[in-house]
Amino acid sequence: MKVALAPTLEKFVSKKVKAGTYLDASDVIRESLRRWKEQEEPGRTAPDWLEQEIQEGLDSPDLPGGPGFWRGLRKELQGEHKNGSRRR
Repeated sequence: MKVALAPTLEKFVSKKVKAGTYLDASDVIRESLRRWKEQEEPGRTAPDWLEQEIQEGLDSPDLPGGPGFWRGLRKELQGEHKNGSRRR
């Protein structure tokens, strides 16, 4: 399969590969499609996605902040979601 990308997307993919985040352009595209597929699965809602992302943060030893930081962030983001506001 061959895929043509807009120049801006080609630059984005190249930047990810050069940064060492991915081995090659195919890895970038596969990861993108995997995430897109996950988001479109039936029954998967935004809060589920948010919870998964927050849990990844909690589980990662490389990110700053302890469990209290992430609990507070979760509470703040859920409040913003309920109020329909975005302060960031």
